[in-house]
Amino acid sequence: MALAYAIVEAAAAPRSSAGTAWSAADLAWERGQEQAAIAFRAGDPFMSSRLWAETLAVARKCLGRGDPRLAASLTNQALVLRRRRQDGQAMTMFQEAVAAWDDTWRWIHLMTPGPARIGPRHGDHLGVYGPQARAWFSALAQKGRDATIALERYDQRLEVGIEAWFAIKPKQVSDLRRLLGAVLLIAPRPRP
Repeated sequence: MALAYAIVEAAAAPRSSAGTAWSAADLAWERGQEQAAIAFRAGDPFMSSRLWAETLAVARKCLGRGDPRLAASLTNQALVLRRRRQDGQAMTMFQEAVAAWDDTWRWIHLMTPGPARIGPRHGDHLGVYGPQARAWFSALAQKGRDATIALERYDQRLEVGIEAWFAIKPKQVSDLRRLLGAVLLIAPRPRP
């Protein structure tokens, strides 16, 4: 009974800075990945390496287990390690990235289309995506996993990831935007 009371009390409490920190982490990760991808594409390995390291730190500290953005950050950092000829560490990080992509099913299962609607007219539940949408999200996460494996084995990178991201990036921060960003912001091909 005490646990139920604590949960209800926490839900009714005014929003703290923790909610703000989550949004700040979301935006810090996204902006860092965008800037790193642009720098990498432009041929600036130092700036992209620094930014990818920073976004990996944000992902490890602020994003939960199974979050696809952690998997994308691990993928990009593994590429940095390989470029520095630290092959053993790169291989370990690529394996960690693939395992992180494999864990995204939990995160996808908890994806919601929007904020919770709480009150007498809405009940106390979160909206959830249906099976078809979840299957599409799982297929999208599989593309991120496949891109990680292609980078690890063949050093193949997405040709259109960053361009596609800027073309279709949803305006509202949502779980869909987080997942799309994770897949499309994996290291792009440098421009010729």
